[in-house]
Amino acid sequence: MSSFASLFSGANFQGTIQRFAADNGWTVSDINSKQARLRFTARSGSTQILYITRYDTTLEFSVPSAIMFNSEDQIPHYLSTILLKRNAQRKVGFWCIEEIQNRQVYSCMHNAELQLIDSKYFRTVVVALVEECDEFEQIIARMLRS
Repeated sequence: MSSFASLFSGANFQGTIQRFAADNGWTVSDINSKQARLRFTARSGSTQILYITRYDTTLEFSVPSAIMFNSEDQIPHYLSTILLKRNAQRKVGFWCIEEIQNRQVYSCMHNAELQLIDSKYFRTVVVALVEECDEFEQIIARMLRS
């Protein structure tokens, strides 16, 4: 097992994530040997939740948005087009549709190989995803108000 893999394995996953969060002044709200959850108050004042899931050689970072639908048929395709265009402008993170609790949810994600992750890269990914998700939700809120 490489040193990077061991850094994120089992109990080490918990310690590493907690250390990286603490390095950046954040608190982990929930954690086990495979997944962590961090809560953030975004610039808009809304709460964004970031999930970190450990897979074999990667970590998946995910921030589900508040924009969700009961079925694929209900997803407005113009929103997907907007997000695909945003994907082309992003260097960190991408938009996708995840099924969460039987609903279709727009989520901003990033998958990173374990060997790339240090405290600085961790911060870059977390901040990028949380800010992007908050910005998208604010765009949708403005569209609904007009």
